[in-house]
Amino acid sequence: MTQFQVDSDALITTTGAARATMSRIQAEVAALLGQLTGLEGSWTGQASTQFQAAVSAWRTTQQHVEQSADALNQALGQAGQQYAEVEQANARLFAR
Repeated sequence: MTQFQVDSDALITTTGAARATMSRIQAEVAALLGQLTGLEGSWTGQASTQFQAAVSAWRTTQQHVEQSADALNQALGQAGQQYAEVEQANARLFAR
């Protein structure tokens, strides 16, 4: 028999906290990207070209991480909501 215990409120609360953290990270990433791309106008040559390619690769990776974190957070929120709904439905089964 499978046993589990879930605090659905904790899952839902964590979803909100994670969303806030992700927003702060996105703001920091935007600031960093602005600083890095700001060099484009003052730097030319092979090293600059390679640097710009590295920034582009980093941005692609960062976008994948952001999408993955968002998907994880959405799943966490849905799981918390579903656990809460199932518990409420089960409680109604025994209500008189």
